[in-house]
Amino acid sequence: MTAQKINQYYIFIIFLNLSFCYGQQLKTPTLSPFSKISQQVGLTDVTLEYSRPSAKGRVVFGALVPYNKVWRTGANAATKITFKEVAKIGGKTIQPGEYAIYTIPDENRWTIIIHSNTSLRSIAGGAYKPSNDVFRFEIAPKNNNYVETFTCQFSQIKTNTLMLDISWENTLISIPIEVEVDKKIESQMLNFMKTPEKIPHRTYFEAAQYYSNNGKDLNDALNFIDSALDKSPKNFRYGLLKAKILAKMSNYKEALVVVEIANTWAKNKNNANYIEQTRLFWDSLLTKK
Repeated sequence: MTAQKINQYYIFIIFLNLSFCYGQQLKTPTLSPFSKISQQVGLTDVTLEYSRPSAKGRVVFGALVPYNKVWRTGANAATKITFKEVAKIGGKTIQPGEYAIYTIPDENRWTIIIHSNTSLRSIAGGAYKPSNDVFRFEIAPKNNNYVETFTCQFSQIKTNTLMLDISWENTLISIPIEVEVDKKIESQMLNFMKTPEKIPHRTYFEAAQYYSNNGKDLNDALNFIDSALDKSPKNFRYGLLKAKILAKMSNYKEALVVVEIANTWAKNKNNANYIEQTRLFWDSLLTKK
């Protein structure tokens, strides 16, 4: 065997050993599992990615997580929040994109940092640069039932707002997030009204429902639901909504007439759900003066 072939042989053996060692790497559970949550709010989504350390009998805030120092707000890597459109967080306007959330915990006030660099795994050794902060704001912490594992979740979801709750040990931070809905709805309806003959009855119904449920002009809501009924006569679902709009306008007498008619429509279609819904609303109107 020539020297060249011997060298090739040894290189091949080394390659096989390296491949074998790599293939034998042990996989174990991470101490701080990764989590990703996404929530629809308004007409968009907000997404959060983070890792979840556990207390394991340790004192967390003021010890494991020191007060008055920047914390990556989780473990392993930066906690990241993604907005698909312009929104507000902590009352401040934020552009679409992905951001890191850092925090400075304190007993009485937490500083929330929205940061543009999302690639940092560790912020030690000067890796975190305040110059990359988008903005900061403060939130007062609340006492909370004990939470063993660091938890982020979306709560108090409404038409255009929700809260990002960050909880660990006995501390809860609730960060308000707001998105734009009203202008989008109005823009859509203005565009639709250019060709009203093409607007489906369900679109009028959805507009009426939105206006009625979100404190908008009830006269507009009434006009929308009347247009829906013009295009879809004897629609018991639409009739019930019209009765509810009239009741919100304190026109209980007409609301009673409309819901009675809607109840008849539901009976004619043998729709048990709306027979019951219209009956219950009818009964509730009888208590009004």
